[in-house]
Amino acid sequence: MAGLSETVFDPLTLEVIRKISPTTVLDIGAGQGKYAELVRQAAPQAHIRATEISADYVAQFDLRAKYNDVRVMDAYDLIHHHKNETYDMVVIGDCIEHLPKSRGLDLLNFLTYRCGYLLVIAPEFSYYDTAKANLDHHESHISVWSERDFIWHDRWAWMRSEVMQFFLLRGYQTSPMPFDRLIGDINANPPTVTRMGTGAPFKPAHLLASIVSHTEVIDGNSYTYRNF
Repeated sequence: MAGLSETVFDPLTLEVIRKISPTTVLDIGAGQGKYAELVRQAAPQAHIRATEISADYVAQFDLRAKYNDVRVMDAYDLIHHHKNETYDMVVIGDCIEHLPKSRGLDLLNFLTYRCGYLLVIAPEFSYYDTAKANLDHHESHISVWSERDFIWHDRWAWMRSEVMQFFLLRGYQTSPMPFDRLIGDINANPPTVTRMGTGAPFKPAHLLASIVSHTEVIDGNSYTYRNF
């Protein structure tokens, strides 16, 4: 169905949102508006803005009723027109694979500066014929994403289940939830990941963290430039 997102990581997404407790959220590629519904459950106080490239989806799925603000635009254009906005959390759910790889990487780098946490959910081994399925051409998968695409980032965690992947990046904006504690809390009391297509319980979530420290000695004193 047009604009539909897989539900495999919904319980994990809910728990991550609860722990971050964002007050401002940007949902990139809103589709049917699933992530607005998840944010409303986990952080009802949040102001949620969406970008959606298809004006038809905005009307069909009544996105303006689900979000505080909806922009009908290509998310890549955020780089050119919205450089001064920051968010506690940005979500790119079942969307980044619709972008050319170069644009997707540009967008991730841009957003890292402008959010506390950046959540990316994407399939790797998934193809479908949008013409045969009568889907909007923007639904086509045109770039492949995996953990290998995030090694440029210094604080991130990920998990794979079947063909779906969950990536959580710590952005450069402040957040009351430290990255180490967030990952530790999730792994200590993991929500359940579900099976694709059925929603049946599958296995406990477990996030693998990748952290690169940036430490320098200046005048005999050791400084860590990023440890949050």
